[in-house]
Amino acid sequence: MSTIILALLSMIALPTSLAASWTLVSSIFNQSSFEVQPYVSNGYIGQRLTVEGFGYKEIAAINASAMDGTSGWPLFDPRFTAAMVAGFYDQQDSTTGTNFAQTGGEQPISTLPTWSSLYLTVDNSTYVVGVDPSQISNWTQSMSVENGVVSTSLTWRPSTLSTSSAKSSIMLNYTIFAHRTRFNLGVVRLDVSGLSDASTVTVTDVLDGAGAWRTTAVGKGSVPDGTDSIYSAVQPSGISNVTAFEISRLTFEAPSSGKATNSTGCFSGVSQNTSTVSMCYSVKPSIGKFTAIKYVGIASSDAFKGVEMQTALKATADAVSEGYDSLLKEHTDAWEALWEESDIIIPGGSVEMKELQLATRASFFHLLSNARQGSEPTGLGDNSIAPAGLTSDSYAGQVFWDADTWMFPSLNALYPTYAESITNYRSRQLGAAQQNAKMFNRSGALYPWTAARFGNCTGVGPCFNYEYHLENDISMAQFQYYASTQNKTWLETKGWPVISNIAGFWASQVVFNDTTHKYDTLNETDPDEFANFRNNAAYTNAGISVILQNAIQLAGKMGITPPSNWTTISNKITVLSDNSSGIILEYDGFNGTTAVKQADVVLLTYPLEYNQTQMQGLLDLDFYALATSPSGPGMTYSMFSIDASALSPVGCASYTYLIQASQPYSRGPFYQFSEQTTDSFETNGGTNPAYTFLTGHGGFLQSLTHGFTGYRSRTHAFYLDPILPIQLENYTLKGMKWLDSTFDVTLSTKETIITRRKGTAPTAPVEIGPSNARAGNHSLKVGESLVVPTSSTHGTLVSGNLAQCKTVVNRTDTSFTIGADAIVPGQYAIAAIDGSNATTWQPLTNTTANITIDLGSPQRISKLHFNWNANPAKSYAVSGGKSVDTMTALASGNVDISVPYNSSNAEAVSIKVGNLTDVMLNSTAMVRFLTISIAGSFSADGRGATLAEVAVI
Repeated sequence: MSTIILALLSMIALPTSLAASWTLVSSIFNQSSFEVQPYVSNGYIGQRLTVEGFGYKEIAAINASAMDGTSGWPLFDPRFTAAMVAGFYDQQDSTTGTNFAQTGGEQPISTLPTWSSLYLTVDNSTYVVGVDPSQISNWTQSMSVENGVVSTSLTWRPSTLSTSSAKSSIMLNYTIFAHRTRFNLGVVRLDVSGLSDASTVTVTDVLDGAGAWRTTAVGKGSVPDGTDSIYSAVQPSGISNVTAFEISRLTFEAPSSGKATNSTGCFSGVSQNTSTVSMCYSVKPSIGKFTAIKYVGIASSDAFKGVEMQTALKATADAVSEGYDSLLKEHTDAWEALWEESDIIIPGGSVEMKELQLATRASFFHLLSNARQGSEPTGLGDNSIAPAGLTSDSYAGQVFWDADTWMFPSLNALYPTYAESITNYRSRQLGAAQQNAKMFNRSGALYPWTAARFGNCTGVGPCFNYEYHLENDISMAQFQYYASTQNKTWLETKGWPVISNIAGFWASQVVFNDTTHKYDTLNETDPDEFANFRNNAAYTNAGISVILQNAIQLAGKMGITPPSNWTTISNKITVLSDNSSGIILEYDGFNGTTAVKQADVVLLTYPLEYNQTQMQGLLDLDFYALATSPSGPGMTYSMFSIDASALSPVGCASYTYLIQASQPYSRGPFYQFSEQTTDSFETNGGTNPAYTFLTGHGGFLQSLTHGFTGYRSRTHAFYLDPILPIQLENYTLKGMKWLDSTFDVTLSTKETIITRRKGTAPTAPVEIGPSNARAGNHSLKVGESLVVPTSSTHGTLVSGNLAQCKTVVNRTDTSFTIGADAIVPGQYAIAAIDGSNATTWQPLTNTTANITIDLGSPQRISKLHFNWNANPAKSYAVSGGKSVDTMTALASGNVDISVPYNSSNAEAVSIKVGNLTDVMLNSTAMVRFLTISIAGSFSADGRGATLAEVAVI
């Protein structure tokens, strides 16, 4: 039952008419799901919100002892409406989950008292979190991905109101935002109407300590300044020299008024947590209405050492002085300036294009909401981004490779000042990384797998014998930031120290193999975390080669002579391949039966750009796309899309992968990505997915910023190599950055227009990749445009296939708004005609399922070819006609297994031949539309068959 509920929750009704809107709206009052909760955040402070519109809530675990329904590894605590301030990490002995023995303690993020709490009490009935749903009507909740304002509107009929009274219902609207530029400020507005003149009305302002997890209370009470402000101060557990202050002040808009009171009409259910503080106000409405506005100032020692309380108090006082309308305009203008500077615009009236536009803008919104500009001071501009941002303690709120590899690139392409906060974080912790390296008798710097307050090695975040590829990920981001900015001062003071120390670490870590005369790496884990403690992991070793080459290049720009062994190691690092197939092995001992967790070897093509042939990259992509678990984390398919754009000579799999990178992971109603295609612990392999999974949002965006554009980081030019799949007719990247130039890039299936919008240099170099007819170097003045052809794939995977990359007309399975309940998550019908045997359509059940293909115009056909991959259907039927209303049966039959399982070659690392069925029609037929029906499956899991490709000839 829980599986069905969770599946439905992922399809919460977002009206199709709003699919491309900036404001997303929900009208389903669901108090039990974490997926439906919105949030507010500005990169320094964040607050997740309830469907009631305010306050603290925990989502009860389904089975806490089995860790089912928790926030997941490593804390396994309940999901809750977390309030956070960036960098507020604690120090504790251990966490429930770990990687290695926890000898040095752990540093999960500590959370703050819930600052959104604002309770309305009318005649001793209080509108609370967990309100009886029977008292609620006309409920809507909206979240703007344009400016981050969350609004909750409803009609409340408490039991104390007379149902016969003309004013038996009360209208409430909560509006909340975290101010974009006043980063210390959160704002909560409550508008109330429908009140009876005879009613006793109070409002209780609460800083709710129930939300302050892993903290020590320092103080709370009234601020002694005559304003009726309240404050709560907490320290992260185990950290005595860091304190965060929250100061709240409640005001009332004239002509209504409120006065602090201790009357019996106040809300009596305020939590008794030691960090909880409240202030009750007796309210005098005007014509049955009033508006209360709560201003909350927040500051911690990490950014405001020694002036925490003063900073929070000033943020509150300045906000009161400025006034709500002015603050909202200031906040909205700041967001508007961000979108005016950079955006990705996807036109088109279809539901699919509207939803791609929504996915794109929502993804940038979620990243920008959780980042500050790198130019801001320590504690603000150097916190990086955790996998679930500032409103969830998934992954303990710590920093992983997710920031450097998955979130950084698209931010760097369009918003490099925000990307800089990610590189700054690694620079800030360089000293700790150097100490880590010394601890293991290595040179240079060694960053821990997860980083928090101190950057030291821990059990959750080990440094040694684990995911060494992190060092390369960090170095790559540093290089990419320099390539796009050419900031020599930054390079000298921040970038080069990180890059050179990581290079130095590898020079001391690799082991020379006397037999192969190459350099090996030992006892490590690649991104595929299904395989630990392996030797010569491909992504790690190829990354060593690339980052050493980058370091050598930058040494030249710095006038530094790099150690000679950097070149030697780069040229002679071990990257293993299968002797028969030539496929690169993920690690020494990898075999063809091994399930792969996520993108790994495919990362050699992008982002590494490892020195290999296009054929090598394509071979690896087609093998590992099939070997990778379909229930893996939500960023893998974006890499498949980028690789397919760069490598595939035929078909449109890059588009299939683009959809797979977004829609299966999106959750309604606010287009937040989950880490998994399915959130049910029971069915997804025992994972409690991170949420909101910013890593997935960042990966998806790279398909658009780097995949179809062919954009790559270069120090000498703004580099593009554009290509588009036929389904994506055109889109524009507004505000791509290189040095001080701003470019607008519009791709269409025919041509790509590159316009230099801004810049101070007389000209800016632009390089077009080698596959383009206008390949080579160009230059642009401000206002000038360069027009180049947009590349496309040619030919068909199966000779003469009339169906390749045409349209599946009866599908709704890729739709976020309609739902994809007819398929295994991500296994879309379009995969059956995309010209790739590595993608598959798979119905959710083994009952009869069908797809209808539009060939575009009537075509004479005589045969069909089916590639079922490893799991054929038991039967098929084909009908066709010149219209969908004039279909006639053309063929049907049972399916024989043409390639039975063979244990003798199961371990071979090779692209297996799929089960094939060829169907000759009794006579040729003139058809435009074809319906392919399949039924049954040879698999015992109850799911449908897999159809990798159907060719119509």
